[in-house]
Amino acid sequence: MKITIAWVLVAVSGLFALTAAAAEVSLSGFGTLGYAQSNQPYNFQRFINSRGSIARDSVAGVQADVKLTDQFGATVQGEFDQSNKNDSVWDATLSWAFLAWRPSNDLLLRLGKQRSSLYLYSESMEVGVTHDFARLPIELYGTSPTSDYLGGSFSKTWTPGLGELTLDGYLGTAQSSWRFYQRDNVLVPGTGTIPGANYKSFTMDGSGMVLTLLSDEDRYRASAHFTTFTLDHGQTLPAYTTLIQPADIGLINSQLAAAAGLVSGSAYYVLPQAQTNKLTTQAFTLGAEILLPQDFRFIGEYARRKMTNTDLGLDSNGGYVSILKEVGAWTPYVSCALIKSKSSVTSLYQTINANPGMTALVPIPLLVDAVSQINASQRIVADALTVYDQNTIALGASYRLSPTQKLKFEWARTHVGVASSFVDAPSFGNVSNRNIDVLSFSYNVVF
Repeated sequence: MKITIAWVLVAVSGLFALTAAAAEVSLSGFGTLGYAQSNQPYNFQRFINSRGSIARDSVAGVQADVKLTDQFGATVQGEFDQSNKNDSVWDATLSWAFLAWRPSNDLLLRLGKQRSSLYLYSESMEVGVTHDFARLPIELYGTSPTSDYLGGSFSKTWTPGLGELTLDGYLGTAQSSWRFYQRDNVLVPGTGTIPGANYKSFTMDGSGMVLTLLSDEDRYRASAHFTTFTLDHGQTLPAYTTLIQPADIGLINSQLAAAAGLVSGSAYYVLPQAQTNKLTTQAFTLGAEILLPQDFRFIGEYARRKMTNTDLGLDSNGGYVSILKEVGAWTPYVSCALIKSKSSVTSLYQTINANPGMTALVPIPLLVDAVSQINASQRIVADALTVYDQNTIALGASYRLSPTQKLKFEWARTHVGVASSFVDAPSFGNVSNRNIDVLSFSYNVVF
């Protein structure tokens, strides 16, 4: 993928060199300096805790737009923010690098690294000035590890009487990482994870269609996306879990096949044949931003993410609704958001998380050790399900210092139900039925 991006940049540079005399180049930048602090000692959304952090929301970026001719152009954008592969590293990344061709006023073709229009604010979610939320709701905007891809896209526009209608389509690939958190400080052979944050790199191949309607001050969007995630470097994920009985211990360790009568209880386990290195997803989204009387504004988005070959909690429903009102330079808002994995997975999580496991009736060292590992794995198997069950209510406001600067303030309370993979639960603890209060402040600028 790095080689392909390099070729894109070479092509952009070459076209620019050939048309330097006629090209129009515009440079722009954006940045957010954000601070967030919660009332809990454990991390929420990777970085937010009671000690406070600027890591969650701070970002800086620069973009170059090159107009080569009336029909051809190029865009390159780079960002500097927290790495998506390591919780303690900041990275500079190339977020956009594409060539654009507009053969007619109503058709646009792009080739290179770009972003799918997955949500209402997908194209500008790092640019804080473009929206009034202190933080776009993670219950929706956290449902995909990336919306960037390397490939081709088209955008076709019509102007019927009801407004401007645009159909976008794309086909491409991407490389990124997905974060999984193991709360217990226990090493269990064969689980493929270590205590704390684990990052699994993957290659994403996907396609999608997005339909957007602009009507006066209103915007409506619907989309469908079909994606296959293939884990890199021989990594795997649990496709499903199995309830094993004492007689099944031999499935895990052949040396213990005769130990069935020496063990009582049962345990959930991910057998070797239940591992997969590929996840297939279907995602469908709906969104609307509607101007209401008296300068009120409604914004709502919904996403259905469906997994077709695994029982992971990534199969979920998520979304939010918000009401905003402009009062001079101020825009206060209230927002309610929700994400929940399908009920069969949340129920399975509860069962595994509370399962006492097995008991060795005879103190055979090999047997006791195997049973101990199986029991220790129960909460680790539960964590691997990647369950989401949380809702958030947020009260906030943005203050427009100028057309290019905003200050933002927000208080949000997130209630975790069964569990949430957005929360790094404490070792040997749970965050079920807990509230997390978060105060956020940020300065946002474009230039």
